[in-house]
Amino acid sequence: MRKIILFIHSTFNGVVTGDPSEDKTNWAVWRNSAGIEEGSQYLLNIFETADTILLGRGTYEDLSRKWPTSRGSKRDDGGSSLGDKINNAHKLVVTSARPLDKLKWGEFEAPKQLTGSNIEEQIMDLKNGDGGDIVIFGSPTLVRTLANANLIDEYQIVMHPVVVNGGEHLFDNLKEQKEFHLVDVKTLKVGSLLVTYRPAKA
Repeated sequence: MRKIILFIHSTFNGVVTGDPSEDKTNWAVWRNSAGIEEGSQYLLNIFETADTILLGRGTYEDLSRKWPTSRGSKRDDGGSSLGDKINNAHKLVVTSARPLDKLKWGEFEAPKQLTGSNIEEQIMDLKNGDGGDIVIFGSPTLVRTLANANLIDEYQIVMHPVVVNGGEHLFDNLKEQKEFHLVDVKTLKVGSLLVTYRPAKA
């Protein structure tokens, strides 16, 4: 079965977006460029097994303006850049009841939409289908939906040593308590932590 892996940056108090009164997709306002670069190396590692990116509507609209012209971080061993991996991956955008007229990703393969009221069922079908793993980055509203449905297999969270008083928290509005077990912790040079959790089995 394909795994769904979340990779997301967070403040120390769990905020994963920018200020909603401004541009909430601009979460980089509370982290430095060194943290961006080092965290990107770990995101790049996920693409060793992943070939598909799953995005929420807002994150798609933001990233589709930026990534098609970006190369992004290269692997430390000189391999493919993060931009290459992201731009050439298959992409799925969850638009639910508000489908977009046309999806684009620059000159690359156009994303496909997941629409309707049975999104959880569609994503379970994807997990049971052929292909590599599926990575989500950003998309906190989608993450909460999938967390409630127990569809995320691994959470990789880069926690930065900063606290902010505005923005959305990753795990707002969960329906029930969720328990996890720790898989790995890496300390980044900038003082951030990359924490990997998987859902605890009942």
